[in-house]
Formats: sequence, structure tokens, C-alpha cells
Amino acid sequence: MKNLKLLIATLLIIPTLIFTSCDDDNSNELDGTGTARLEATDAAVDAENITGVFLSVEEAQFIANGQIQNSITFDSPKEFNLMDYQNGETYILGETELEAGAYDEIRLILTASNEAYVKYVNGSTDEVDVPSGSTSGYKIMGDFDVMANGMTELVLDVDLRKALVKRGNGEFNLRPTARLITKSTAGMIEGAVDEENMQNADKVVVYAYLEGTFQDSEMNEPTEGNARFENSINSAVADANGNFTLAFMPEGDYELIVSTYDKNELEGTFEFETATKVEVSIGGTTTSVIEVQAKVVTNLLINLFQ
Repeated sequence: MKNLKLLIATLLIIPTLIFTSCDDDNSNELDGTGTARLEATDAAVDAENITGVFLSVEEAQFIANGQIQNSITFDSPKEFNLMDYQNGETYILGETELEAGAYDEIRLILTASNEAYVKYVNGSTDEVDVPSGSTSGYKIMGDFDVMANGMTELVLDVDLRKALVKRGNGEFNLRPTARLITKSTAGMIEGAVDEENMQNADKVVVYAYLEGTFQDSEMNEPTEGNARFENSINSAVADANGNFTLAFMPEGDYELIVSTYDKNELEGTFEFETATKVEVSIGGTTTSVIEVQAKVVTNLLINLFQ
């Protein structure tokens, strides 16, 4: 098992409105109808030779207590590449009117003839198996409320790093691990890993864990059908300059793990090398806990190799 290192990061909190949303409309009425808007986002897959993961969606169903309340439907299927929408970027699926009240699930009904597929650098493709994707749908669990005369903005975070897995038989599966986030209750962590040190790794990924949930065993080689750092809430790949964005983070206390990877040129994948837990100094006190508040950006400057 790899050893877990520690580092100190500079913390800067910017109390800035980062999402324009009508979720917290002054109306608290639950008698009537409101509007729900659905968007999709992603985090990157581990394989370098994959350039796209495409979904073909025919309908988005809104579920309460196991019952379909309403749907977003399209004249023709919506096909889009999830990998085009990362670091806070989203693909807008649409809006629908819903009875005011509590909801707990969204299902994407996929096109029976072409549910999902991956595309490689050389232009070839492989199908992705989505169990029940075109019948009962790809299921995304998450509680949200719709207020009368209000707009509820929802983001479906598929996070392909965890959702897209390759089985022992070589086939891809899309696991039902996606998150459902209400924009008005989410914040963001933006940061930078020391640019001078990015040259020491082919890839740097930042993982966010709820406080106290990270276990050293998550650095081990994952079992088939699972991902390394399986229990992370969110993840982001640092760009060539070291910048990363952990978008659509529910309010709460988090710990960050920064991991480095070396590229396997032969297989077109990245191999895990090291993991480092981020610690921050606040008012002279050192802690690994970073608080995320709704509609607030938290900035970090991380010196990974100090």
C-alpha cells in the first residue's frame, strides 16, 4: 500500500455568489406548481485514449416515492459527450413543470438502439452497457424540493471516473453512482497545485471526501467493478498549469486528497503513484477540514512537493 503524505495549503475564502438561481424564492408554498431545470456534468475518466463518453437520452423522468410525476421529453434523442462538460461546465437537458413538493430520484431513459458508447483517439467506438437504461432508466438518487412559483436548478454529476468501469470481459458498464445536486445548496472549491512541480507527475487528481470518511485502503488497487478512491464525493483533474475546480459541492466539511499518476504509454492509462492529504492553516491552527458553504468559492494554493 502506498504511504499517505501530508502538505500545507494556503486557504482563501471568497464569499461570492457563484450560481444564479431561483431555488430560494421567497415563496415557500407547497400548494401549486414550480419548474425544475436539469443539467449534466462530469469528472474525467482515467484512460488517456478515450476522447468521449456519449449518452443518448430520450426522456428525463422526475420521481417522488417511486412514482413518475412528470418528464422532460425531446422531439429526437439528446446525444452528448459527457467529457465535454467538466470543471463546472454543464449540458442543459431542459425544464419541466412539477407539482410543488419533495422528490427523491431522476431517471434518464436512454435510446434503446444506442444507449451509450465510448470513443477513442483513433475514432473507433465501443458500446457501454447501462443496465435497464432504455427501460426503467439510468437512476440518479437525491432529495430535492420544488416550490410553488419557483425554479429549482438541478445538476446531475455522472463522474465517469467512478461510473464508467471496464469488466474482466473487456466490456464497459455505466454504474448508477451519479450525484444529484441542487445548485442553490452547493459551493465550490477552486485551487492550484504548485505549477513548478506539475512536471513531476503526468497527471494530478484532487479528490474530495466528507470529513473522516477517507481510508488508507482506498489507495489500493481496486477490485473489479470499483474505482480507486471509491468513496470520494467529487474529483477534479488539475490542468497543465495546476488549476482544478471541484464544482457543485454540497455544503459540509471536507478533506482533500491530492494524487499523482504516471502515464502508461502502452495501455493509454494512468498508473497511481502517490497520495497526499491537504492540511490548511487557519488563524494559526492547522486542520485537514475545509468547510464548503452554499454559493461560496473556497480557494486553495497547494504546494504538493514541499
